[in-house]
This record gives sequence, C-alpha cells and structure tokens, in this order.
Amino acid sequence: MKLHEMEHLIGEAVRDADLRPEEIPAIDLYLDQIISLVTDKGMEGSEHYRDRELTKTMINNYSKDGLIKPVKGKKYAKEHIVQMLLVYALKSSMSIGEIKRMLAGVDELEGFEDKDLIACYDRYLDHKDGVRDLSRDVVDRLLEEQSLAIEDDRDFLVFLLSLIALSCYTNGIARALIAARYPDPELLERERRERA
Repeated sequence: MKLHEMEHLIGEAVRDADLRPEEIPAIDLYLDQIISLVTDKGMEGSEHYRDRELTKTMINNYSKDGLIKPVKGKKYAKEHIVQMLLVYALKSSMSIGEIKRMLAGVDELEGFEDKDLIACYDRYLDHKDGVRDLSRDVVDRLLEEQSLAIEDDRDFLVFLLSLIALSCYTNGIARALIAARYPDPELLERERRERA
C-alpha cells in the first residue's frame, strides 16, 4: 500500500458525522423522525459509517435495557435523543452494561440535569474533532518510531497489529475507568456477601 492511499483511508475512517445538539429540534420527536434525522446526518460522513444505521429495534432495546430514560407517550425529548446517540456511539466499544452503569452513574450525580448531559455531549463532540487529529498523529508516530515502511507487506502487518494493540489498550483503559468510577452493583453485592 502506498502512503497516500493509506492517508486517504485514514481520512475516511475518521470522517463520521455527528448530530450536534443544536441540530436536534426543540420539540419532542417520534421514532421515525429521529431515525430520519440521524440517517440524514450520517450521509454527511464517509461510506464507512453509512451501514451502521440506528433502527427502531435498537431504540426500543435501549429503552427496555434502561439506557435511556422512560418517555412520556411516543415522543422523545432532546435528552432522550442525546442518550440514544451516546449509546449508539459507545456500543461498538463498550458493553451495554458498561454504558448503562456510566449513564446511570452520571445521572445520579447531585445536581446533574438533562441540560448537563446535553452540554457534556456537545463538549465531547468538540473534543472528538481533536481526537480525529490525534488519531492521525498516532498513525504517523507509529510508522516513524517503529521505522515501518507500509509499502512492505511484513511492515504493514506489524503496523496493523500495532494499531490493533493500541485500540485494545485504550479500550481497556476506558473499561477500567468505568469499572472504578461506576462499579457494577451486582458485583459489589456479591463481594459484600462473600465478605459477610
């Protein structure tokens, strides 16, 4: 693979399209309206992300699993949509249980309101732009520090394995932080019973 081909692929791999809070209508929406809104926004990203659609079944499962707050009637408020977007973004890296503990943990913070979740989501998207740039820098740094020539098939394999290892490590760090900050209540109860 040529370097310019890889740079193009990297650019496409990090070119997702996020729905900003200000793009979510201030009125409550039906499921079909939410799916249409998210799908339309997704079309602005690379093709890499277009096959990962948000569906009615997914949203219903998020509700059943307690990942989003209960709705009144059949319409969803902006806070529900932000919760959906967070679950949708996180589920490719975190288990549903980890996501649920994290969202429940922040929801239980004293003084934490729906507007705070929306503000945190907005800040996350601001930081995500920097993470895209950082990911490109990490790729360049791996190639440079490991003296890898991606045109060489063996070096390319070592490079891919290094990227996968980095992904595993950062995912492991996030999971460890979630477990420490938002422990599993069932695990805590089991440990309490074992000590008793």
